[in-house]
Amino acid sequence: MVYTVILLLAFFGVASSWHLDERRCDPEARRETPTLCSNYRNIKHLYKNQKQTQEKQMMLEKRIEAMEGKTSEISVLEILVANISSALKDLETMNSQNEMELNDTKAQLVKHKADIASLKRELQELVEHREIVGGNFSQIEDTLFTTERRLRAKEARLEKVETETKAVFSETKKLLNQYRSELSNLNTTAQELEGKVEARLDGTKMELEAKLEKIQNNSEAFGAKLKVQKAEVDEFKEETDSKFSNVDGQLKEQKTTADKQKAEIGTLKSNIKGIQTRLGSTERKADKQNELKLEVDRIKAEVNAKVAFSATITASHDVFTGPAVTKNILIFNKVFTNIGNAYNSKTGLFTAPLNGVYHFSFMTFGYSCYTSGAILVKNGHYQVSTWEFKGLDTSDTTSNTVILELKAKETVNIILWRGGKIHSSVFTGFLIFPS
Repeated sequence: MVYTVILLLAFFGVASSWHLDERRCDPEARRETPTLCSNYRNIKHLYKNQKQTQEKQMMLEKRIEAMEGKTSEISVLEILVANISSALKDLETMNSQNEMELNDTKAQLVKHKADIASLKRELQELVEHREIVGGNFSQIEDTLFTTERRLRAKEARLEKVETETKAVFSETKKLLNQYRSELSNLNTTAQELEGKVEARLDGTKMELEAKLEKIQNNSEAFGAKLKVQKAEVDEFKEETDSKFSNVDGQLKEQKTTADKQKAEIGTLKSNIKGIQTRLGSTERKADKQNELKLEVDRIKAEVNAKVAFSATITASHDVFTGPAVTKNILIFNKVFTNIGNAYNSKTGLFTAPLNGVYHFSFMTFGYSCYTSGAILVKNGHYQVSTWEFKGLDTSDTTSNTVILELKAKETVNIILWRGGKIHSSVFTGFLIFPS
């Protein structure tokens, strides 16, 4: 008897647990009274079905959310309708299964109540025979009362679970009704869209038929116009053929004339080639004569070339040129002779007019109280110079001469020493012979 009470307590303890802990049971024979493992399996099965129901409900909600915004196409609507119908069938199947399992649980609860009543009767029998049982009876009675309280508490919890399950089922039915309503709305929308599409197609069909009829009418008019144009083209072709026959005759005559002119042109070309050959030999002779004439003129110019100059610095009392700080070019501003105009009295530079060998000389005059002398420069480079330092004598005279080979456009000039002064100077040069 005690064993039966313990089994009932274990059953109600497992039934009231919402989250089940996994446990293992050894195989056992089928029996009338419930066992710990059989009750655990039943409750585990209910828990599993409830979890599957929640997962399918979530999946259905996701499908409905994905379905929103895609109702613009009829094909998508049909797919969604099929999915919702399938989900509704699954929910109805799950609902029927849950109701069956709930009924089984109620039947087991009734059976457990009968077991409790049987335990109470046995307890009454134990009260009548307490003299036999002795002191253990009070302990068993306390245990039974405690067990009865626990069973009642478990029964209350089971009723609460049943109430919650009914609430969930009612919410599920509401969702099913809502889904059915939305499905009806979707079907209505699909029908409206189908009607609009059919109306649009009918309108488009009528427009296309009208356009096709218009094109056919235009084609008939265009065909008549083509026939008229074809007749005109045939007439123009006949006229063109007659004109072409006349043109062919004229072309044949012109070809005969052109052949004669071509023969005459060939004769003229051969004559022109002979004339060009004779002219070429004459031109070559003339070119040679011109070259010889130019060479003779160059030799004559070189033979007759005359380049000579002589110039001095204008001197006056107590007037000195210098002193030179850097390269002080002496400008011989009084020109005695300048044949060939090679000397420039403004810059003091002599510029060679042609290649040749030239003679240059220069002279300076100063007083002993100053350093005197000068340098002859070719293209800015020193060539020859004179030098006279301070002394006891009263005046100093220096001079130098050089022969240089110059190319045309090269220059020659005279500069002072740095710090030097002169009173007067002469610069002279002439061409010895061309080179």
